[in-house]
Amino acid sequence: MAFRFPFLSRAQRQALVVLYALQQELREVVQDCSEANVALTTLNWWQQQISQLYADKAVQEHPLMQALQPLIAEYALPQSELQALIKAHCTELTQARFQDMKQLRQYACQAGMVQGRLGSRVLGFTEQQTLEFAEKAGELCQSVKLFSQIGADARQGRLYIPVAMLQQFNVPAHQILNAHGSAEFMSLLSTWLVELKRQFKSIVALLPQADKYRQRSSLAMLAISSALLEEIEQDGLANVLQYQLIVPRPRQQRLFWKTWLCGFRPV
Repeated sequence: MAFRFPFLSRAQRQALVVLYALQQELREVVQDCSEANVALTTLNWWQQQISQLYADKAVQEHPLMQALQPLIAEYALPQSELQALIKAHCTELTQARFQDMKQLRQYACQAGMVQGRLGSRVLGFTEQQTLEFAEKAGELCQSVKLFSQIGADARQGRLYIPVAMLQQFNVPAHQILNAHGSAEFMSLLSTWLVELKRQFKSIVALLPQADKYRQRSSLAMLAISSALLEEIEQDGLANVLQYQLIVPRPRQQRLFWKTWLCGFRPV
């Protein structure tokens, strides 16, 4: 996670810790509530808490809201971006399937808001185009995560592959949910993998030169996501249904420092 980067200031690390804590709280609501209605009620409560932060200056009761309150002004965090993060988790509970890649990317953009626009605001920027880079970077990191956990999600009865893509490659949804691979499914994964890998270069190209130093943490997160795709490809796409790969912590640390010293240059 970006807040572990040793080259960030203490204030930046603390701010990112708060944002990642909020993200984790929301994730646990979705994962731990056995009933969707209860989870949605809890997420609505979080939406109200965020709204109150922008409505008045009253001291908040929840410790996480207390920690978040001063960051809003310090880093100019828009309410819309914090609410989008909550909306992504609501989507997980209310939308059984994504119809096309556009819907999936919209969800990924919202779910990747901490790694994207919110995190980049903490890191600092001078060019508005940096926020466009950040949005695309957060979306791509989240998309790679979804790709890596197709099997893990399927075992929980979740399927994020768009319906249009399943139909294009003639892959029945139940086949994936039952962990049954096929030649058609391998073709789907291969095509999706190529598309994800292609995006790294175009997204990095969006980052203005003036902000590359400030945004090294975002670039490092992209480097880790790129490495994860490499791990999956080398391990074999067929195994994505059987287990979820991660980039080992030592390699993550090496990528942190490599990005810090040399930047990130996707192939």
